[in-house]
Amino acid sequence: MITTVNNSNTNSYIMLIMASLIFASNHVIGRQFNEILPPFGTAFWRFAIGAMVTLPFAGLAFVKNWAHIRSNLRFFLFLSLLFVPLGNGLIYLSYQWTTATNGGVVTTVQPAFTVILSALIFGDLINKKQGVGLILATIGVIVILTKGNLESLLNLQFNIGDMTLILAMVSAALYNVLLRKIPHEITIPVLLFTIQILGALVSLPIYLVESYFFRPMPVNGQIILLLLWIGIAVTSVAVGLNNAVVRNLGANKASISNYLRSLFTALLAILLIGEIFEIYHGIAFILVISGIWLLSMGRSISEN
Repeated sequence: MITTVNNSNTNSYIMLIMASLIFASNHVIGRQFNEILPPFGTAFWRFAIGAMVTLPFAGLAFVKNWAHIRSNLRFFLFLSLLFVPLGNGLIYLSYQWTTATNGGVVTTVQPAFTVILSALIFGDLINKKQGVGLILATIGVIVILTKGNLESLLNLQFNIGDMTLILAMVSAALYNVLLRKIPHEITIPVLLFTIQILGALVSLPIYLVESYFFRPMPVNGQIILLLLWIGIAVTSVAVGLNNAVVRNLGANKASISNYLRSLFTALLAILLIGEIFEIYHGIAFILVISGIWLLSMGRSISEN
């Protein structure tokens, strides 16, 4: 019995590592091909392809739950807007100006925004551990924004890409917080498919404007392979692996994925696209990871 449990845990950690590595590849692709891939077009095709992959597993349940979805359609559209064009499209947009290494660190701070928004919207109290964690994570992000130079903070000189990443993380955090309002009848596979299909839908007008006025999506073998990787591996496989890990290990242990994703992003960026890991990256990484660890260790106390 103990051996079975240990094997199950080992498999879960292997899945966690695989998911983190796949998620990290998304940031490196976004940075390396930022001059080729239109950001909102990439977000559109990522979730459109993801929906096609999820359809055989959730399509029938989606139809059966359509009455619940239709009665909350505006809410689902709002969630899809937060998560797809804002939470993901802005990430791809940010790589026009910032590095994958920066992206790996800044996106790790999303749980901190989740805790803050949970407190503001639902009255969840922030305990001492979470308070210290928020301070450390905030300092870590400031280190990234200023590249370790406090004069930049005093002069309000920030990289627009890093600021765009923060906006994307706030959007994604708000999406996570509002998930608790989802009707209980909606299962996770149905929710995933709903957000994918509606996310592609709300991204389509932005994608069309982007294509007409700025940059169309090129069509060649390399681009098709990249989009298939992002749509299948990142949006479906990695998300599925992460959901399985959360179910087997619990949310706190599964949060290790945030740390691994940041580390893997930096390693892939250095090895594959020649980015330089600066001292301030290391300082920010330690601060953010320490802060998010404290956030995951502490538990919010709901006033309700």
